[in-house]
Amino acid sequence: MDQLTNLLNHLTPEQRSEIESSQQHINDTGNSNLRALPPDSQTDSQLDTRLSGLDTSALDPSALLDMFRESVREGSKPRYPPPEVLPCANVETEKYRACPNPGKMTCSSCRLVSYCSKKCQSVHWRAHKYDCKNILRSAEWKPAWVAEGRNPRFVNDMTPEEAFKADMNDRLSTGLALWGNTPAMDVVNLSENERNTKADLSIAFVASGDLRHVVHTINSLPDDYTGKLSILLNDLTPHVVVRNIVLLLCLGNISNETTAADTALHFWYSAFMPDEYQLLISSEVLSLISQADGSGNFLSQIGSSSTLSCILTPKAMEVFRHLISSDLSIEEAQEGYDRARTAPSRRDYRDRLYAGLKTSHRVAFQNYRRFGIVLPFGALNAHFNVPNCSLFSSTGSWLQTDYADPLHGLDIDKVFEIGASYGARSEDVYGCLYFFLSEQLRKFAKRIREYNISFQITSLDARVLSRGIKDDIFSVNGIPASVRFDRIQVSNILDANYVGIDGVLSDWAPLLKNNRTAVIVGYFMNWVIMQQDGRALSAGPQVMKKLISRLMEEGRSPLKNLMKNSGGAFRFSDIEKMIFLSANCMDVLYDNSKAFDTYLRKQGMDSILHKTDLKMRVRHTIVPHRNKVPLHNPPDSIPEFTDDESWYRHYSLPPDSAVGSILPTSATVLIRHEIHDAESNFDLLSTRTQPFSKRIPEASWEYLLSYAIANYHLNLLPRRWQRNHELKGARASRRYN
Repeated sequence: MDQLTNLLNHLTPEQRSEIESSQQHINDTGNSNLRALPPDSQTDSQLDTRLSGLDTSALDPSALLDMFRESVREGSKPRYPPPEVLPCANVETEKYRACPNPGKMTCSSCRLVSYCSKKCQSVHWRAHKYDCKNILRSAEWKPAWVAEGRNPRFVNDMTPEEAFKADMNDRLSTGLALWGNTPAMDVVNLSENERNTKADLSIAFVASGDLRHVVHTINSLPDDYTGKLSILLNDLTPHVVVRNIVLLLCLGNISNETTAADTALHFWYSAFMPDEYQLLISSEVLSLISQADGSGNFLSQIGSSSTLSCILTPKAMEVFRHLISSDLSIEEAQEGYDRARTAPSRRDYRDRLYAGLKTSHRVAFQNYRRFGIVLPFGALNAHFNVPNCSLFSSTGSWLQTDYADPLHGLDIDKVFEIGASYGARSEDVYGCLYFFLSEQLRKFAKRIREYNISFQITSLDARVLSRGIKDDIFSVNGIPASVRFDRIQVSNILDANYVGIDGVLSDWAPLLKNNRTAVIVGYFMNWVIMQQDGRALSAGPQVMKKLISRLMEEGRSPLKNLMKNSGGAFRFSDIEKMIFLSANCMDVLYDNSKAFDTYLRKQGMDSILHKTDLKMRVRHTIVPHRNKVPLHNPPDSIPEFTDDESWYRHYSLPPDSAVGSILPTSATVLIRHEIHDAESNFDLLSTRTQPFSKRIPEASWEYLLSYAIANYHLNLLPRRWQRNHELKGARASRRYN
């Protein structure tokens, strides 16, 4: 450490304080978690080697900071590199040893882990038997309410409105949405819209949430795309904004793309990370902060072709400081994590999740909730020995809901497909997720280094942002009053409890380009709370009877699984409670497009569209009317499941209806402007989307509506639905390149 210390002595007091505070909390590892190892001493020696022989006295503070940053990048290599394929599960934590070979022989009982040989399997049995014989995989397991002979806590007499309000008052149901809560969407869909690989595109995510939409959009562009991308990312929540900035810095600037992707993956989705990754993140953040002016604005290069400019509030700067100088210990973080993930008051909700899952998936979900690390089930995680401070408060509280999960909003079929290509079995759902995310982030890292992309990040109320753009306040930051966007994604600020339809469209419609492919995309999360027949449960006895009969005939009622997994002992005193448990299942098959039309009329949609000069698009070209239906299907389409496995994956497997749900939604039109921020968490949602076209030239816009079902686990993938008015005349059939 001598060379590092010498370098630090030549930094300014502020720079030195930031680095020393960061290093101090990294070295604080007293940990009761048996799987955690202390930070690798090799990291310090690698840094010393890089810094040896340098004459630091002749360098100014900025040069020294750059040198420190480069030394950390090159010298901080994790003791255990990211798995390139499914690893052998023979891990001996106490001996700092893991088999280096790929895992090719799967445990025939649980199928959660694989080994390179029978010898490794035999040696590891002493450790693996506790997972393989976990009570959750046993026929003897029963939900707590069954074992205790009582009704579950999620069965009550509250109305949907009352239940929603109760959840909003429950700390475990109302954390920050740092992992998003809607399906990732490609907001460009170039092949259906511009059809021009040289087209320059300007995209605004005005209430962005996490980076899922950005990653999916850029990764979906064709390989031969050569246009310039200008991306405005705004969110009111400082934690969301800061995390997005750090992810872009890691993916664009860490020299090794595999390390960059792995660092970003765990910063995004894991509660703990290797100390080497924390050093890499700290060096990027320190470099960024050193470039900021007195107002918190800065411009930075990411990769060789892209730029990142930011307009940050003092609160966002505080979050940056928390990331690199927090004294949060691993014990404090673990306690905060456990308080949320294992809260006794939420046990019935966890058991409801487990009751609907296959036995090995129960163990996989339990394991993730135990450690909070996205890795293959059998992979070594002992070197994840520092807290991911971006997911914890300064006092160690978990910032998200107790059921927040990285699977939310992802294509579960694609997750399994990619996982299988690296050797992971479908039982190891988080192993599949790891390889899926790793592949996506490596591709994204490569593209932001090669494509010409300008990222502009702000942390403002969406209304303030739109008005500031129109008043030419942000021209000095590269956002002139003349800017017009090809896509405006407004998230769920269309909801009446946020900005609302009128406010969003009035603010952002004027900033949409005047062409046929320009669109505004958004969604409603909780419209069904205001519309009585928005859900199957309130659509009348005849509708419910028909849907329940269909579920029973197809063997897809959740009651069947609950009774099966309860050993036949699952009983309720009245039929209403049984219907309640089938509600989310019924929603998957329920067409509520007419109810949604009614809701929009009540909100004054026609007059709002006339005022903002927008109209609904006839043919969707961004997102379908509903999730899991073809893009061009009509609004009343509902998802189809060809077999029980398909139903299981999309209904039961995602850990929360916000991502797994395919609830029906009705189409609605919408929207041009947006406002506010997508940070609030209404976690279980059904979504719909709808496109709109600008009346006078014909810009179109699509809209995604979503509905929040405040339940812990009955998973319904969010669904989208869109409706269009027909375009008149020859222009309707003309293709624009």
